[in-house]
Amino acid sequence: MELLIWLIPLLPFIGFLLNVFVIRQERQAGLVASGMVAAAFVITLIAVGFLAGMPPEERRIVSTAWEWINTGSFRVPFAIMFDPLTAVMALLITGVGALIHVYSIGYMHGDPRVVRYFAYLNLFVTMMLFLVMANNLLLLFLGWEGVGLCSFLLIGFWFERKTAGEAAVKAFVVNRIGDAAFILAMLAIFTYFGTLNFYSEDGGGLGFLERVGDIAGLRIGPDWQPIFVSTAISFLLLIGATGKSAQFPLFVWLPDAMAGPTPVSALIHAATMVTGGVYLMARTEPLFVASFTTQGWVAWIGALTALIAGTAAMAQWDIKRVLAYSTVSQLGFMVAACGMGAYVAAIFHLLTHGIFKALLFLAAGSVIHGTHDTQDMRRMGGLKDAMPTTFRTYLIGALALAGIFPLAGFWSKDEILAHAVAHGHTPIFIILFITSLLTAFYMGRQVALIFFGKQRDPGYHPHESPQVMTVPLMVLAVGAVIGGAMNLPVLHWLTDWLEPVLHEEAGEFNLWLALIATLGAVGMGYLGWWIYTTNAAKIKIGGKDPAYRYSGDIWEGMEEAWYLDRLYQRTVVAGFERLADFLARVFDPQGVDGLVMGVGRFFGGLANAMRTFQTGYVRTYALVFTVGVLIVLGFMLWIAR
Repeated sequence: MELLIWLIPLLPFIGFLLNVFVIRQERQAGLVASGMVAAAFVITLIAVGFLAGMPPEERRIVSTAWEWINTGSFRVPFAIMFDPLTAVMALLITGVGALIHVYSIGYMHGDPRVVRYFAYLNLFVTMMLFLVMANNLLLLFLGWEGVGLCSFLLIGFWFERKTAGEAAVKAFVVNRIGDAAFILAMLAIFTYFGTLNFYSEDGGGLGFLERVGDIAGLRIGPDWQPIFVSTAISFLLLIGATGKSAQFPLFVWLPDAMAGPTPVSALIHAATMVTGGVYLMARTEPLFVASFTTQGWVAWIGALTALIAGTAAMAQWDIKRVLAYSTVSQLGFMVAACGMGAYVAAIFHLLTHGIFKALLFLAAGSVIHGTHDTQDMRRMGGLKDAMPTTFRTYLIGALALAGIFPLAGFWSKDEILAHAVAHGHTPIFIILFITSLLTAFYMGRQVALIFFGKQRDPGYHPHESPQVMTVPLMVLAVGAVIGGAMNLPVLHWLTDWLEPVLHEEAGEFNLWLALIATLGAVGMGYLGWWIYTTNAAKIKIGGKDPAYRYSGDIWEGMEEAWYLDRLYQRTVVAGFERLADFLARVFDPQGVDGLVMGVGRFFGGLANAMRTFQTGYVRTYALVFTVGVLIVLGFMLWIAR
């Protein structure tokens, strides 16, 4: 079994190598890339079955390929791990990933660089699997940086478009902030624990997650303001998670990342990579639990992110930007759940969200494909008859995201809200509950703008997408319907499955909360649909939203995501640009060049001065020689005296 689990990340990597060095034909590239990820999914299912047959307390398979680093006391094996938490993440990555690969065969058909696209997509899946299967933080960081690289390559895949190149750079730079904090956290963990392994190896001592008690009460910093080591480490990990999972204030990169191909948005920026921060917090849960201070920060950052991004999603016109801000908002739910100690609920919502948000992005891609690259919802309308399969699957995804019973989003979102109520996190609950109502509203708005009314732009003829694109939509739609069965009340399958890792008891189902949340979601969803169907005539291409006349600057603030991105542009970005301009125009030519050229000018002047002594007359040289001899003799006589 140890050898078998290595095939899970290696098969997509083989697909990457084949597409880079061997394959040059579009159809072969798509089939090989899709087949490798699908095969990895099958092997993951086999490994999960084997894991389920083991006693719960022994459900962890560790396999070491080689000793990666061994210098002094710093020892890092190249080892992967397969435990219950890894298992559910690997199933999501390979299962949803395989469907997105198949969908891409139709969506990317005819692209001149499609082989490169599938190579990048396979490499991403490989790195994401290493991220979740790593047995130590350094190997996890390798996958962490690998998915960041692939994100950069895929966001900027259409690099001839200026917006795509800028979005790729923006995502790469913003994520470096979180990555720097992650590196500092690793240094601190090795300093205080002497290892980066999560758990013990045979004869290798305990992992740092098993020794969190060793630093209980240990403080660092000045006497007047000490800080617990557990707080410092967990807070650094939180910053790393904030960058990767697009939380406040580092979420500004994710909406712009929609400049890449839509399947990329579905796989990387909805279902997998952006959940890496949530996975990191769940994996290092003992460190976060040991710090009450950090837990509070986690909960509030998640809740505020959910609300800010939820309000921003309400005012967007671009079909993908609505879903992008929605993704940021739902990630806020997951992070808030971690902050409240509901790690199972966070993973549950991560899994269900990965299914129905991938469905929504792919369905949005089908809309874009069927409307000849139209993304502005003001140009859409009335597409439900021309694109019936896309409409039905999109509607299922929208209802799941809104939290409508009995779809998957209802169960996972309700579990987070119920935990907040049961454990007295009232302010967090209020923010998340309001956000859930806003979610239903903007999804009702989006469905109305895209599929109902009349087509507002007659410049294109909509058509349904080919089966290679619609079949993955139907499979994901089934997942969005039944996905909540993973952790139904009373059964608690996911809670029991993750218990050996997260050691969390099942929460109680709050019937009244579920009823109120469902009725609220239905009401707000209908309200959003009703407003934008009855006011369809007021929606003009390039015009303002009908709600703008009632809310004015508030609506504009939501459309601009409360100007956080503009604030960064005018302060951080503008500051760096001014600094770069100063260095280029003043410091470099007058400072660096001035110093270097000044040395040359000094020695040039010295040479000119010395040249005057070269007269060519022998009597002058004899005089200089005589004077030199007299000086030397005088100096020697002075010393002898």
